[in-house]
Amino acid sequence: NGATFEATTKKAVDDDVGGRLAMASPSEAREVSDNEAIRIFQQMKREAQLMIAKISELEYELGEHELVQTNIGKLDPSRAAFRLVGTVLIRQTVGEVLPKVAENRENITKTITQLRAALADKNTKIAEWKAKYDIKTQQEHELEQRSRAAQEAAAKTTTDAPSMGVLA
Repeated sequence: NGATFEATTKKAVDDDVGGRLAMASPSEAREVSDNEAIRIFQQMKREAQLMIAKISELEYELGEHELVQTNIGKLDPSRAAFRLVGTVLIRQTVGEVLPKVAENRENITKTITQLRAALADKNTKIAEWKAKYDIKTQQEHELEQRSRAAQEAAAKTTTDAPSMGVLA
């Protein structure tokens, strides 16, 4: 149950993320065209967004598990409890459910930690790829243009202004 959840989640993460890391490795020996570099960059960004979405989803589930654990922890261990396993609702006792909820919560926490580490690695690879191929996002390009325009305006103002003395 808990081990199955962890293995299934790890496989899903590996399939979604790890399976495509080799394709977009910044240490590729051959040079790629500008269009190919941008396509790979965009793919890497999409993968990072998927990881962020999965982390958010798991954090929500973690909150639900914490809430359940807090609420049923106060109940009599022999009281009936219902647990959803896949699409099947199973009747058990609070004493049987509580350890399973705690185990699932622990597995979710481990998975979140692994995903965060993978996301940090992905972001490092994205930054390396951007630097290697001098890729700029639209926002970065616009900011660079505004900065250049402001510098030119400041330079023009100082060169066009008449010389003025300081009054004492």
